[in-house]
Amino acid sequence: MPKISKAQMRRDELLRAKLDLVAARERGQDALVPLVTQHPALAGDLIDFSAALTATSAYTNVELSTESEAIAMQARERAFAAVFGAATPPTAPAIASLKALRQARRLSMPAIAIRLGLGVDIVSALEAGRIRAASAPDRLLRSLGELLDTTADQIAALLSSQVAPSPALRRGRGEVANAEPLDFAEAVRLSPEMSEGAKADWLEAR
Repeated sequence: MPKISKAQMRRDELLRAKLDLVAARERGQDALVPLVTQHPALAGDLIDFSAALTATSAYTNVELSTESEAIAMQARERAFAAVFGAATPPTAPAIASLKALRQARRLSMPAIAIRLGLGVDIVSALEAGRIRAASAPDRLLRSLGELLDTTADQIAALLSSQVAPSPALRRGRGEVANAEPLDFAEAVRLSPEMSEGAKADWLEAR
């Protein structure tokens, strides 16, 4: 039986909570506060969903416009205030890089490397943009997504946004200035930190 990831469990929990919220609304009940109390980790998603239900059910005949978008935002703010006693929700910091996402999850590069069966040098190269994003295998995207509690698509997007240091900066660091980014498989083959067995595991599973 395949192991269910934490991300999948969270999605299933959120789906059930959303269905409970819809069922309660159809009965004319407001279940947002009890559901947020029961599922505190899902508070933001449930508040957004409840606000969307409010906006779409109350203004079904209104075409999308600046005014209707403002109404939806006001509904979201009212829902947030009802639960937390605040006018607006806190703004979550944007995750701009793989490194930032890893740090937000409070994981070190060695911890990621061990759990993936990769060398720390490979994780470092991924974060620094020294491995071509397009060469990253699906297995790597899925595994990183599960470790960092996000999706494989988000990992792919973050890898694609990594920018390798400029040649001048790399010379200042004592790195090879004209080295081109490597394919993932080539980086694994050249890794001095991985055993031959670990390399074979990744290269054969591509």
